[in-house]
Amino acid sequence: MYLPLPSFHGRRQIARRLRTSVAALGAALLIAAAIVVAAHPPQSHAARGSAHAAKHKKKHRRRVNHNGHYLSLARQGIYNSYRNWWNPGKQWFNDRMNDTDQYPLGTIWTLFPLWEALSGVAIAQPTSAHRNEVAWFANTAETYFNSLMQGYGPYPGSHTRDEIWFDDNAWWGLGFVDAYRATRDRRYLDDAARGIQFLNSYGWDRKHHRMRWSTAVQNQGSNLETLGGATALAGELYEYTGNKTYRNISRKYIRWADKKGTRRHRGKSLYESRDEPALSYVEGTFIAGHLALCRKGDHRACRRAWSLGAKAYKHWRHRDPFYNPPADSILFRYVLQLAGDKRALRLSREVHPYTTPRQLYEWARRAAEDALNNARVHGLFIKFWDGTAASKHHDGYRSYRYGQLMTHAAPVALL
Repeated sequence: MYLPLPSFHGRRQIARRLRTSVAALGAALLIAAAIVVAAHPPQSHAARGSAHAAKHKKKHRRRVNHNGHYLSLARQGIYNSYRNWWNPGKQWFNDRMNDTDQYPLGTIWTLFPLWEALSGVAIAQPTSAHRNEVAWFANTAETYFNSLMQGYGPYPGSHTRDEIWFDDNAWWGLGFVDAYRATRDRRYLDDAARGIQFLNSYGWDRKHHRMRWSTAVQNQGSNLETLGGATALAGELYEYTGNKTYRNISRKYIRWADKKGTRRHRGKSLYESRDEPALSYVEGTFIAGHLALCRKGDHRACRRAWSLGAKAYKHWRHRDPFYNPPADSILFRYVLQLAGDKRALRLSREVHPYTTPRQLYEWARRAAEDALNNARVHGLFIKFWDGTAASKHHDGYRSYRYGQLMTHAAPVALL
C-alpha cells in the first residue's frame, strides 16, 4: 500500500510545491554558518571539435566555488529527485531513472539520503508544509516494516519471510529519529525503536560479540558498518527518550568495538579490523554514537567523539574518502554535528588540541565541492564525487549502476 502525497497528487503539483521549498544541510550544518558550498552551474554542450580540443578543455576546467549558493543547490537537488525518480503509478520513488524492473521502487539504502535531505529542510525551516512532507515520507517508510520478521525489509510492503539486512534497520531507524526531530511526533521514535529492538534481538551475536550480516547470512566478517549504525541509533534514542536501556545498548556496542574493532590502540584509534579497513560511514556512525552519549553528559564520550573525528580527518588527509556517496555523506553529516558541538569541543582540548571546528567544516566543504564540480551530469549527481562513473564501483557485495537515486540524493543530503 502506497500513501499519496499529503497535499499534492501529480507531478505538476509536486513541481510547484518543490519550487517553493527551502533546503538546507540540516540542523548541524546550519549551525555551522561559516560553511558555504561551491556551486558549479551546468555546462552548455560544447561545439563539436577535435578530440584534442575537447580533452584540452576538460583538463583545464576550473573548479567553481560560489559562496552562499548551497540553499538553492539543495532545493534544486530535491526537486530533481521528484522530477527524475518519482513513480506516479506506485506513488513512490524508483531506485533508478526509467527503472523497468519488476520491482522498481527504491530500497532502504537507496532512499535514506533523500529522507535525510527532507528532514534537514524541515529542521532548518520548520514550516507546516515541510513538516507535513517529512511526515508523509515517514508514514510511507513505515510500510517497509515486515511484521513476520519484526524488522524493516529492503522493499515496501514486504510481508513474507524474506531476507532482511540488519544495517537497513539502523539506517531506517536513524531516518525515523530525524523525522521525530523535524515533526516532534513521538510516533516516529517508536518506529525507530523497532529498528534497534530488531538489531539487538536478532542481529547481535551474543556468543561471538559481533553483528550478523542478515537473517540469511550469519557471518560476513566484522560487519562494523552495522555495528556503527546500531550504536548511533541506540545513542540517539537514548538522547531523545532518556531511556537508559538504549544507553546501555549503545555502550555495549562501543565496548566491543573498542576491544575488537580498534587495531592499533585499543579504544583510541579509528574503528577497523583485519577484514575491514577504516570506512567513512563506520567512523561517521561511531562519531554519532559517542556524540549522542556526550549530549547526555558523558564526558568520556565527548572526548572519544572528538578524538575519532580528528583521527578520521588525519587518516583521509583532509580530503574526501571517495568511498561511495551515501557512505561519505554519513561521515560528513556527523563530522559537521561534531564541529558544532561546544561541549565536545571544550572537553577535547586535552586529547586533540590542534584539530579545530574550522578544519572539520573545511573538510566537509571540500567534499561538497568535489560532488558539485565532478559528479553532476545535466544538473543531476550521476557520477561519484571523484568524477568516475558509478558503474565502475563496487564495494565487495554491491555493484552501483547508472542513474541510481542514492547517488544523486547523497550529496543533496550533504548540502
